[in-house]
Amino acid sequence: MFLWSPAPAQEWLEAYPLGNGRLGAMVHGTPGHEHLQLNDGTAWSGSPGSEGSNSRIDPDRAAAALAAARAALDAGDPASADRRLREVQGGWSQAYLPFADLRVAVATGGEQVEEYRRELDLATATHRVTYRLGGAGLRWTTFVSHADGVLVLALDADEPVDVTWSLSSPLHVTGRTDDGLAVRLPSDMPPPHEPDLEPVWDEPALLGAVVVRTNVVEGGRRFELVLATATTFAGIGCAPRGDAFRAASERADRALGLGLPALTERHEKAFAEKFSRTTLTLGGAAPDRPTADRIGTDPQLAALLFGYGRYLAISSSAPGGLPSTLQGLWNDNMRPPWSSNYTINVNTQMNYWAAETADLGETLEPLIDLLEALADKGRATARTLYGARGWVAHHNTDAWAFTAPVGRGHADPSWSFWPMGGVWLTWLLHERLRFGGAGLDRIVPILRGAAAFCLDWLRDDGSTSPSTSPENHYLANGVPVAAGRSSTMDLTLIARLFDAYAGIAPPGDPIAAEIRAVPAPEPSADGLIPEWRDNPPQAEPGHRHLSHLTFAYPGDTPDDPALRAAVSRSLDDRADESTGWSLAWKLALRARLREPEAVSRLLDLVLRPAPAGREGQRGGLYPNLFAAHPPFQIDGNLGYVAAVAEMLVQSHSGMIDLLPAVPGQWPSGRATGLVARPGVAVDVAWETVDGRVTATEIALRARRPAGRTTVTVRLDGRRAEVDLSDGRRVVLDPRSLEIR
Repeated sequence: MFLWSPAPAQEWLEAYPLGNGRLGAMVHGTPGHEHLQLNDGTAWSGSPGSEGSNSRIDPDRAAAALAAARAALDAGDPASADRRLREVQGGWSQAYLPFADLRVAVATGGEQVEEYRRELDLATATHRVTYRLGGAGLRWTTFVSHADGVLVLALDADEPVDVTWSLSSPLHVTGRTDDGLAVRLPSDMPPPHEPDLEPVWDEPALLGAVVVRTNVVEGGRRFELVLATATTFAGIGCAPRGDAFRAASERADRALGLGLPALTERHEKAFAEKFSRTTLTLGGAAPDRPTADRIGTDPQLAALLFGYGRYLAISSSAPGGLPSTLQGLWNDNMRPPWSSNYTINVNTQMNYWAAETADLGETLEPLIDLLEALADKGRATARTLYGARGWVAHHNTDAWAFTAPVGRGHADPSWSFWPMGGVWLTWLLHERLRFGGAGLDRIVPILRGAAAFCLDWLRDDGSTSPSTSPENHYLANGVPVAAGRSSTMDLTLIARLFDAYAGIAPPGDPIAAEIRAVPAPEPSADGLIPEWRDNPPQAEPGHRHLSHLTFAYPGDTPDDPALRAAVSRSLDDRADESTGWSLAWKLALRARLREPEAVSRLLDLVLRPAPAGREGQRGGLYPNLFAAHPPFQIDGNLGYVAAVAEMLVQSHSGMIDLLPAVPGQWPSGRATGLVARPGVAVDVAWETVDGRVTATEIALRARRPAGRTTVTVRLDGRRAEVDLSDGRRVVLDPRSLEIR
């Protein structure tokens, strides 16, 4: 569980990431001139008033535009519907921003660098760099504490050395002291795809601070640095408050008072408790080659990438912080791609698909916080734009719980008009309950409001109109258009929400009483799953989104042979090649279909080098194993973890299926701590004998025992009922499935 390199990072995508869900760092390992690019998870442009100032949509105009778009669709004129939907667009959501840069310089007797190595230890979330500089041996150790909320850097040298450090920031620096700096964030940062708009700095916005404390001991041979950040961010959608400099100073002083040995022990214990729950090892020894050199050449890299994905999830999303953005916790760009915000037509959802199956349930807490804020702010949007009850959110949101459609009146409705973003986010909450998670009292009102909106959005005949399928188009009279009727994803999401809410609603709930049946997906005459129920001709057969297949994954892949065959053919129709996160989704779908040969093909695409250019739709891995969209998006890394879990353990069908889609590149291996519904930890090992994957170890344990817990296990067509009462670990004989 190491990433390592024999050379320092020459660019950001070669640096290694550290993070604790709030404070992030990209460590470059530059000899004699260490550079750490810093992020604070609460460092966002804007304020709670940003949406109101840039996204005012006249309710009467919106109602007229929606009615006209619906009428145009009924009349067979979707191009006119597209034009009218541009009238239901606000402005833009805000951006997640870089925070500061720390540079540490060390002077020795020379400049020659020898014996260089830098590494990221995933098991302890620690970065290390060793080398000789001018003959002096230097050892750098850096971590971002998961227990005490600070960055810790220690330098050990063979001889006394002079060390200096400095701070800078791409934000507006409003003050400096000997041990830190104060910054102000922009009150507005438009996305890069709105090039005519400029950032705004002269209005009230978040304030921030970064503070450093240092200590030199052992006669100048050891340098210790503790760094803390803070902002006046007070909660999702809340008005800023507090003294950032004081908060950062207090956190740094408290950490320094503990001392480095205690800080190290507390950090490693806190991180290991989460990281060690789930493991994946593949047979054979991993080659002792630099990590970047293994990309595209080493099947063993698949296990490292699984561990790395869990590492990134833990490091970028933690209780009390904000959810993972498009880039997780790490961003060095003041106008990052797509604002590095929350794109909720798939990307944010994918960030959390592995939260349950890879035993990372607490990483979901920030997303629940965001959903509560969206459910609050989205009520006004639902009422104003749609005259509907409940709440709504669209394609984008941010730290202020932005809920309006974006686009400024000129965006393609294929992505700007999509009132199902919030509905899809609620899917993760229902899954939390299915895996035995807590929080029903928080989940019920969120789902209730989303269901109320959907009841009002559905037409009397059970259709939705106007209806888009995220970022995709179809052909009408040979012209690509986006607006249609009843996209398969709309109906899938609404049906799943209705089922979920009906199962948890309190007795006598009036919203539950209104819930009605929604048409289920069906294969079309060509054997594919249609994107819209009218099945218009495709404009982009190889489109990266797989929205029409949501019912198959992350939904419960149906047992119906005709539907499964149609899902498989639809994946063939999309083809394998795609952007990074789409490859992860295809992996999960092929795993659900029990197609290990297709899984093997897709794995090769995931594990290849990312393209040199950062455009197009060809996924792969950058030198630091960040997944390429391109550019970098963390959903490819986190979605991969979810896909691997589905290759080895599935539980959507009401039983625990073992080893359903092991790829040929993995002739033997072992996974521990994967989680199956209704909350069962699964250990499973396998080897391939005469071309057949054979289980060699099976163990199960109920994670939250409550009375009698009985599950059905299925392997190679054989089934067994297993009693997991009282949380005991039960070992099964892989040949008979009997308890040993």
